[in-house]
Amino acid sequence: MTRFDALLLALTLGAPPAPAAAPAPQVKIHEVLGGPAGYLDLHNVGAAAADLGGWSLRSCTGGPAPVELALLPVGAEIYADGHFLVAAGGFGGTEVAGLVVPEIPGDGQMLLDQRRVRVDSVAWTSASPCRERDAAVACPGLAESRDAFSRDTDDNRADFSCARSRR
Repeated sequence: MTRFDALLLALTLGAPPAPAAAPAPQVKIHEVLGGPAGYLDLHNVGAAAADLGGWSLRSCTGGPAPVELALLPVGAEIYADGHFLVAAGGFGGTEVAGLVVPEIPGDGQMLLDQRRVRVDSVAWTSASPCRERDAAVACPGLAESRDAFSRDTDDNRADFSCARSRR
């Protein structure tokens, strides 16, 4: 073994192990119903709790870029396989909302993490900047909903279907 090899081995063996990176939160838009009595349900499909503090919800309202609907507060969290409900002021359901907003406007919604990186989005019009690949089928009077596992193929038409709302 050369002197260089011995030094390299000593440095390698003596180096502390690199810390394991925490897995990225796996939060999906599970269900959305637009309007003044609407709601948006976020689902954590990951195995660990997801800290949503500082995350942003955006609405696509016909313009070229989404507009901020809400900034999720510090302490907002979804446990593994849990849900977080954002409800409009006129929401008449029995579930407790983690956050209340005036309404759920527009033709789509987008979820951004605290770095403002898109985590998930859904839209039901083909021109919406919230759309992932093909737009979901429009569901007048009904909610746009994923399956129970919040399956996400990055194609809104494949991932969302019409469902009875929680009102």
